Amino acid sequence: MTLPFQLLRALALAVLLLTAGRAAIAAPEQASFDYDIELDVPAAQRKLLEDNLDLYRWRGSERMSEAQLQRLVGLAPEQVREFLATEGFYSPKVEARIASGAGRTTVRLEVVPGEPVRVAGVDLRITGPLADGSDASGKRLEKIRGDWSLRPAAVFRQADWEAAKRQALSALLLDRYPAATLADSRATVNPDTGSVDLLVILDSGPAFTFGPLDIHGLQRYPASLVQRMNPIAAGEPYAQGKLLDLQARLQDSPYFSSANVSVDSRPEQPLAMPVRVEVTENPSRRVGFGIGVSTDTGVRGQVDYRDLDFADRAWRLGGSAKLEQKRQSLGGDLQFPQTELGYRDNLTALLERTDIEDVITAKVILGAKRSRTRGNTETSFGLRYLSEQQEVDATTTTRSHTLSPSYAWTRRDVNHLLYPTRGYLLSLETDAAARTLLSDRSFLRGRARAVAFYPVGKRDQIILRSELGVVAAGGRSGIPSDFLFRTGGDQTVRGYAYQSLGVADGGAIVGGRYLAVASGEYVHWLTPKWGVAVFRDWGNAADSWRDLAFVSGYGIGARWKSPVGPLNLDIAYGREERETRLHFSVGFAF
Repeated sequence: MTLPFQLLRALALAVLLLTAGRAAIAAPEQASFDYDIELDVPAAQRKLLEDNLDLYRWRGSERMSEAQLQRLVGLAPEQVREFLATEGFYSPKVEARIASGAGRTTVRLEVVPGEPVRVAGVDLRITGPLADGSDASGKRLEKIRGDWSLRPAAVFRQADWEAAKRQALSALLLDRYPAATLADSRATVNPDTGSVDLLVILDSGPAFTFGPLDIHGLQRYPASLVQRMNPIAAGEPYAQGKLLDLQARLQDSPYFSSANVSVDSRPEQPLAMPVRVEVTENPSRRVGFGIGVSTDTGVRGQVDYRDLDFADRAWRLGGSAKLEQKRQSLGGDLQFPQTELGYRDNLTALLERTDIEDVITAKVILGAKRSRTRGNTETSFGLRYLSEQQEVDATTTTRSHTLSPSYAWTRRDVNHLLYPTRGYLLSLETDAAARTLLSDRSFLRGRARAVAFYPVGKRDQIILRSELGVVAAGGRSGIPSDFLFRTGGDQTVRGYAYQSLGVADGGAIVGGRYLAVASGEYVHWLTPKWGVAVFRDWGNAADSWRDLAFVSGYGIGARWKSPVGPLNLDIAYGREERETRLHFSVGFAF
């Protein structure tokens, strides 16, 4: 009896499953419930509602049904009020309903925002140690109040309210009070009067001072290497800008691949707060190979060597060999770690041969330089010995020797070092030589260069460039070519060959004692990365002011913001030579 009963039950289950499967196959798929939305609202508020209302977010969903739509329509007025309140509208009129016709379901939303509420008054207070009644406390509170961005009569928007509170708190966090907190904040809205009263209470917390450096991550280099880059004096008031300055110096140095500077701003330990420095060292030795091309000096191949820990003393030894069509060089330099006063010292040696405009020059240079950067200004002092042999037009060979002290001053005041759109760059330099000090000729040389950037609207800019050089001497005989002037090329007077403008000597062009160059350029940025430019350059070099006859070039170019600076590709026409040339350069010659 058991076996037949089991067989009957299995047969009945199989029939039931087969019937259900056929029904499922025969049943049509349920279509998703779709609807249209008609939103009647001022244009200023349309995007806010379209981006946030659930009615828009759920449209097209497979889980949408007629019952679900009715629920969303019922919730829509309250959602509209919440979103409009963030923009200052606290008394809107909202009507939402469902209409059907012609086989379609339509949701109609009518929104009248009304008048926005405006700030009536701001009560900004500071509590804690800063509120000691002193003149310093009063001035700090006065400045924070003066910088408060959400002023009376302004429309009360939630984003502006949060930004104003962050700005006020940051004024304390960034300078002396890194443990400051927002103790209380209230916005009391009166829809009847369309006004809002603001209350903000900041708790300053204790005043902090810096302590010693706590350095981590050093393996090869001594702690003094980091300490010499440190702009922070133990005991001085806390300032976040000082931390960022130290971190930037470490990251910009060749010794470290990464650096992080931080402090523990717990209010229990405000005095002599240790500054934690974490660094990751770069490999000490590196060999690099490169190839390239320049429209000034032709195809280039080069080999570079760097040792960041020469003699195990963090001295930086570098060497470079370059082979170009018009110039070949072999050079080396030894740079010493920055001193406690911020000076950087280095020694250089260079062998170079050039063949430009029928002038073949071979020279040996030995030099020493000390430089220091303070803020946007860099100064340097140097001493250079130069021995040169020059062959002009394959007929005349001259030799000259010079020992010259030098001084250079550079000011960079721009809004961005790689891609400046506003500001200026200014450089002044001078060299001197005397026959009584290992020089064949006495002279005094001065050179000034300037670049100015002016924004025009949001996508255009004007770039003005000028250069002036003078060598005070009775003539150029006996003065090495490095101290004379030639111009023409990629970043001087475009439309002319590299260093083709100067003093004619037979079939060659040699350097003169006077130089003047000027340039004007207009750039229009088509996208954040790509732009086009039109430009005109003027300039020349000569042996006297009377012979200094300007030549000009003009043209158009493409601009690209590359990772290493603006890449410039220009087509320029040299008016006097009546030739068109292609020029390629990166960044600004400065």
